[in-house]
This record gives sequence, C-alpha cells and structure tokens, in this order.
Amino acid sequence: MSSATAYSLRRRLVWLLTSAVAVIWLLSTLVVYQRAHHEADELLDNQLTQVGETLLAIVAGGEVEHFVKELHEHARHYPVPIAFEVWLDKDDRTRLLVTSPGHTGFETATANGFSEHQVKGERWRFYAVQDDDAEYRVVVGQSHVARERMAREIGLSLLLPAMLALPLMALAVWWVVGRALRPVDAVARQVGTLDAQALAPLDETARLPNEIAPLRSALNALIRRVRDAFDNERRFTADAAHELRTPLAALKVQAQVALRAQADDSRQHALSQVIAGVDRMTHLVEQLLTLARVDPASQGTAPPPMDPAGTVAQVCAELLPLAHQRKQNLTVDVAEGCTVAVSAAWLQIALRNLLDNALRYAGEGAQIEVRLTRTPSGCTLSVADDGSGVAPDLRSRLSARFVRGEVEGEGCGLGLSIVARIAALSHARLELGDGLPRTVGGHGFRATLHFDATPAA
Repeated sequence: MSSATAYSLRRRLVWLLTSAVAVIWLLSTLVVYQRAHHEADELLDNQLTQVGETLLAIVAGGEVEHFVKELHEHARHYPVPIAFEVWLDKDDRTRLLVTSPGHTGFETATANGFSEHQVKGERWRFYAVQDDDAEYRVVVGQSHVARERMAREIGLSLLLPAMLALPLMALAVWWVVGRALRPVDAVARQVGTLDAQALAPLDETARLPNEIAPLRSALNALIRRVRDAFDNERRFTADAAHELRTPLAALKVQAQVALRAQADDSRQHALSQVIAGVDRMTHLVEQLLTLARVDPASQGTAPPPMDPAGTVAQVCAELLPLAHQRKQNLTVDVAEGCTVAVSAAWLQIALRNLLDNALRYAGEGAQIEVRLTRTPSGCTLSVADDGSGVAPDLRSRLSARFVRGEVEGEGCGLGLSIVARIAALSHARLELGDGLPRTVGGHGFRATLHFDATPAA
C-alpha cells in the first residue's frame, strides 16, 4: 500500500499567500494604470485648454510677431508635443496667421471645443476657441500616440515601486510564515523525543497559539491514554502470570502423583484433580480473554438505546439449569420499558459474570434474585443472594483484578473486574452492597448496575 506523499506546509502557505498577493497586485496594477491613463487624459485636456486660451489672449493683444519669435526660440531648445494654428477672419477673408514650429497644417475643419479627427492616418485630439468678435481662432491639437506615451510614462512611474515591492513582499511572507510555524516545529521536536517505554505528556507550560494548543492537548490526552493502557497491560500480564503459575504448578504435581501412584484409586484421584485444575485454568483463560475483549475500540460508535429485558431473561434462562443442578432457587423480576445505552453483548457478559459469581459463591440451596427495575433517574440491574456475603471493607477491592472474596471457590477474581470495566465504558455505576437476608442472620451479597435514563430508540 503506497503512503500519501508529504508536502511542505510552509512552502504551500508561502505559495498561496504570494499568489494571492500577486493576483491582488495585478488587479491593483490594472486599476492604477487605467486611473493614471484617465488622469493623464484630463491633465492633457487641461493643457490643451490652457495653451489655446493663452494663444488667443496673445494674438488678440497684437503681440503676434514677438510671440512667433519667442516660440521658435523656445521650440529649438524645448520641443512641445502640441501643434497649433492661429487663424484670422477679417474682411470676409480667412487666412492662417501663425502655426507651431514644424507644423504643416491639420487639413481638417474643427468645431469649437474638443473634438477628434484623423490627420495623415493618425488620430488627434483638438481644442478650438475664438474671441468674442470671432476675428481670431486658435486650434490646438495633440496626437493620441503622444498622449498614450505620456500616460504610459505616468502609469509606469507609479507602478515601478509596486513591481519592486512584490519580491520583497514574497520574502516577507516567507519569513512571517516560518516564524508563525515555529511552535509547530517545537511540538514536532517534543513528540520526536518521546520514549515509547516511558511516555510523558508534552510540556504544557510553553505558550502556543490558539490554533496549535488544542493539538498539544489532544496529543497529551492520547499519551496519557496510551500510558495508562501500557500500565494496565503490564499489570495485567504480571497478575495473569502470577495467577497461572500456581495452577500450572498444581497440575504438574498432580500429574507426577498420577505417574508414581501404584494403586488405581490414588491414580484416579490424581487424574481427577488434574481435570479439575484444567477446568479452573480454562475458566481463568476464558475470563482473561473476555477482559481483553472489553475495550472501547471493540465497540466502535456509541450503541443505540435498547430495552435490556429480553437480554436479562435470555441470560437467566441459560444459567437456570446450573442453578437447578446446585439446588438453588433463581428468581427473575424484569420490568418492561427500560432503556439503556449499552450493547447487548456487553450486557450479556456483565450479567453472566454477576450471576455466575452468585451461583458459585452463594452455596447449595441458596436464594438468588435477579431484578431489573425502573427508577426516576434511569434503571437498575441487580443480582442478590443470601449466601455468606462479603465484608464491607473488602467490597471496595472486589472490582480489582484477581481479587477474591472470603469464600473459597473456583473463581479467578476477574468477574467483577469485567463488570466494572463494562460499567465504566457504558457510563454506568457498579455498586456492591448487602444482599438478601439470611435465615441465620445477616445478609448475603448484592451487585447492582445503575444506568442513567436514556431516550427510547
């Protein structure tokens, strides 16, 4: 199976941010260029207007000859990209009075004000004005090529700093992203230094951004769960090895006795002890396997609410022959309409272990009662007997692994541990207390599972 290709978050962020900035910069460039072109057109139109009005004032004041001389002298040193013509309309005759240096004529009639015409295959912008007596008329023109060149120069002068700033912005983005991702690198280094044999949560005193702090908290929660799981497995393995060592040694002794026995009765007795030891070990292994299966990962998603009445009746019916074999009286009282959020398989395991403990330790002829009742806060499932009971100071330790009560029996001390584990995973509560009253005084033992109220499925 091929693994997913890794990628650099820093490079991706820099690429995305720089691309976004470049797109915004390009759009801004277009807007700035169009705006600069518009402003240049207005500026040049104002220039045409000022030149036309100034020329009209000069020629109307009778200073044409002096103006022509000064104009030619100025044009020799400072060429002006504007052409003009001054016309004189007098005695019903119109004649060209003066033109700009190097100008050969517009070859077209222009109306007063602004207008545009073709001159020698090139488009020009004109402004025409005349005096109040309609004697002098000034026509000022400028080619669109010159206007475009000036607008482009203005636009580029505005955009050049922005073009130079784009690489600097990319470098700034690279530096900012790298600095912002330093906490991620720090967390990665801390995770990389973790020892699988001695897991410890990450340092929570270091200050992290709000976007990364939840990741560290989640990692610490995972580390604690994994560490607890490792500790439980180590303790479970050690306890299981201790519990298996004794019956294995007893089996070996009984087998050796059977080999050395001369009489058939002694051999049969030793072999029967071997079979009984194998049965006890079989029960122990089954309980160990059951305890290993009771894990959150085996359930997956939260189970839907269910009515446990059918499951309780089924388990009691399965164990009823064993109660009859031991001459015990098993009473079942199941209330309908309860809803609990636990899987049917887990409920069967929990009830079977509770009922199996009662059948094993209550003694021959005992009264055993299984009761499922509804309560204002939810429902309860209890298994009670009138056996010898358990001392109050010992009850708090019975849910631990390999802890047995005061009565000798075939148990391995895992039944209540399994029930407690199921209760914890099902958000229920296991309570150990006094059971049914005995005829000789005192009470037996009771184990009760309290389930919170759950909406019906």
